[in-house]
Amino acid sequence: MLWRLYINECIKTFSKLRTYIGFGALAVVVPLAMWGFSVGGSEIQRNLANQLGDDFLMTGNLANGLWASHILMFALFIHIPFLITLGAGDAVAGEGTAGTFRIYLTRPVSRNQVLTAKLLAAATYSSLLVAWLGLLSLGIGSLWLGLGDIIIIDGTGILILPWDIALGRFALAYLFAMLMMLSVVTLTFLLSVLVTNAVGPIVGTLAILIVASVLSVLELDALAWLQTNLLTYHFRVWRYAFDDPIPWSDVGTSIAYIVGYAGVFIGLSYIVFNRKDIMT
Repeated sequence: MLWRLYINECIKTFSKLRTYIGFGALAVVVPLAMWGFSVGGSEIQRNLANQLGDDFLMTGNLANGLWASHILMFALFIHIPFLITLGAGDAVAGEGTAGTFRIYLTRPVSRNQVLTAKLLAAATYSSLLVAWLGLLSLGIGSLWLGLGDIIIIDGTGILILPWDIALGRFALAYLFAMLMMLSVVTLTFLLSVLVTNAVGPIVGTLAILIVASVLSVLELDALAWLQTNLLTYHFRVWRYAFDDPIPWSDVGTSIAYIVGYAGVFIGLSYIVFNRKDIMT
C-alpha cells in the first residue's frame, strides 16, 4: 500500500509545472556558466596563476570542467534550497487548501502512510534536482572545458587533486549535498503540515534559512556557541569532500546535526498531522 501511495505522490509531484522550474533553471544557468568559463578561460587561468605565485610551474589548462563544476557548487548550493521549496512547499498544504484530504483519507490508509508517501516523494524530487546539477555540471564542463587536475585554494592552503580522484570526491560531495537538501525538505514539509497555504511553507523556509545563514557567518564571539548548533552552519559538509585527508570526524558531526534536525522536523510533522482536523 505504501509503495502505491508513493508512486501516486510522485506522479502528482511531477505532473505539476512548478516541479520543473528548478530543473529548467539549472538547465539554463549551468550551460551559460560553462560557456562563460570557456570564453573567459584565459583570464581565469591568469588569476589562478597569480594566486599560486612563483612557487609552481603550471602547464596545460587549469580552468577545466572539474574546476568550473566546483565553483558552481559554491554558487548554486546557496540558491538550490529555494528550488527545493517549490517542489515540497505544497506537499501537504496544497491538499489542505484543495480539501482533497477529506476524500483521500476515506480510503483504508493511515495518516502516517499518507504522510510518509508524501515525504518520500518530496525527498525524491530534491535528490533528483541535486543529481541533475551534478550531471549538467560535470557533463557539460567535461565536454566544453575538458578534464584535468583540480586546484582548490582556500584559507588553509592549496590542494591539487588528480582528475580521477576528484571525480570520486565530486560523487561524495553530491551525496552530502543530497543529505543537506533533505533537511531543507523536512523543514518545508513541517511548515506545509502546519499551514493550509502553499506559499507559506516556501516563504517560511527561506526566511528561516536566511536568518540562520546570516547568524552562521557572523564572526562574533558572543554567537559562537549558537553558530555551531545551527543547521545552516553544517551545510558546509559538502566542502569536506575536497579536503585531503577528508576530516571524517567533522563530516560525522555535521551529518549528525543534519540528521538530528531532519528527525525533529519529521517527528513534529507526524505529531501535527495526526492531530490535524482535516474536516475544516
